[in-house]
Amino acid sequence: MTELELTSLLFQLADLGVTGVKVKYDGGGDSGAIEWIGYTTKPCETPEDVDDNMEDWGSDSALAKISPDAYTAIESFAYDILNDVEDWWNNEGGWGDLCICVPSGKYIINNNIRITDSENYFHDGSLLDKVEEE
Repeated sequence: MTELELTSLLFQLADLGVTGVKVKYDGGGDSGAIEWIGYTTKPCETPEDVDDNMEDWGSDSALAKISPDAYTAIESFAYDILNDVEDWWNNEGGWGDLCICVPSGKYIINNNIRITDSENYFHDGSLLDKVEEE
């Protein structure tokens, strides 16, 4: 997606009253996916204002007035940005959300990485000593 296309999309969203877009993602085991995209019409001055009280993008016919590819464009844009943050798709993976302020395009990413801890123990001895003890 070019900068011009993204700018156009943000202004189209703003014309429909959308003030913020939230993208939720999850990954692990060498794959990751955008799980959900939502929007809000509540006032959003900063990306931090884009909260969980959002409408599901797929359930609002007003958003269908935009290019039918808008959802896919936002999803593609999100993947591009998320490829530049901590690895959320490999091994134990991670999850998070991308909050975009409309129409400014300012965003924040709340990225969470799953980490598995392990403990190492060391033991030594002699098999011959074990046989003699019996």
